[in-house]
Amino acid sequence: MKIGVHLPQWGVDATREGVLSVARAAEDAGLDSVWVADHLVHPVNTESTYPYQSDGTPFQAEDGFLEAFTLLATVAGATSRLLLGTSVFVLPMREPLQVAKTVATLDVLSGGRVLLGIGAGWWEEEFRALGATFARRGRRLDEQIGILRALWRDGRLEHHGEFYDFDEVVCEPRPVRPGGPPILVGGMGPPGWRRAGRLGDGWHAVGAHDETLTNGLAEVRKIAEEAGRDPDAIRLSTSTLLPADPERATRRLVRLARAGIDHVVLKVPEDTARATCAAIERLASEVLPEVRSSLVSTPE
Repeated sequence: MKIGVHLPQWGVDATREGVLSVARAAEDAGLDSVWVADHLVHPVNTESTYPYQSDGTPFQAEDGFLEAFTLLATVAGATSRLLLGTSVFVLPMREPLQVAKTVATLDVLSGGRVLLGIGAGWWEEEFRALGATFARRGRRLDEQIGILRALWRDGRLEHHGEFYDFDEVVCEPRPVRPGGPPILVGGMGPPGWRRAGRLGDGWHAVGAHDETLTNGLAEVRKIAEEAGRDPDAIRLSTSTLLPADPERATRRLVRLARAGIDHVVLKVPEDTARATCAAIERLASEVLPEVRSSLVSTPE
C-alpha cells in the first residue's frame, strides 16, 4: 500500500517555503506521493453544501487557495521521486484540450509522476463564476475523459461529440506513460462508481470506513466486469485524516491495507506545515514500521 500526504494549499503555510518543506519531508521519509485539491475562486454568496464536512468547507475565502497544477509543478522541480496527485481535479469546470496540454506538460517535466484524480464537482456557484454549466456535468465529464485518453494515446484527435466539437488537432508532447497518467475517479456514490468502473483506472474515495470502501470497490469492479474490463485492474485510493496518536494511526492503516486499499492519502488535522512535517516524521519512524510488521505477522 502506497502512502501520500496532502500539501498545504490554503492559509498561512500556502507559500513556497511551506509547500516545499512538506514535500521534501515526505520524500526524505520515503513516502510515495503528495496531493492537492482543486478550486479556482471562492464564491462569497453560496447555497451549495460541501459534501464531506457538515459545517462548511475546511477553508475560508480569506485563506487563499493555491492553484493545483502550478503547485504540483513547483513540487516536481524540487523533488525527484514523489508521485503528484490531484484529490480531486474538477474537470467539468474546464475545457478538455487545455487540461490535456497542462497535464501532459506536468507529466513530461516531472518524468511521468502525475496521478490525475478527477471529479464532477459540487460547488455550483464556482461553476457559474467560471462560465461553466453545472447541469449534466457528469455526462460532460465522461466525454472529457474520452478526449483526454485519445489525445494522450495518439497525440491528435478529431472529435464531434455531445458537448465538444473540434476538427483534428495535434497535442504534443504526449505524457511519459503510454496512454497518459492514471485517471482516478472520485465520488462516494453510484455515479462515481459507474464512472470509475467504466472509464477509470481507479476509484478515489474519501474516508476510512472499511465497509464503505470495500462495498464501493466491489461495486466498481462489478461494473468494470460488466463493461468488459479487467475488474482486478481497478485500483482503490482514499483520502483520510491521519490520527495524531501513533497507535490509532497504525490500526487505521493496517485496516485500510487489509481492506484492499492501494494508495492512502493522509491529511493532518492541524494542517500547518510544521504540524504536517512532524506528523510525517512520526509516521515514518513510529507508525509505518508497525504497520509493516502487523501485515507480515498476521496476513489476511
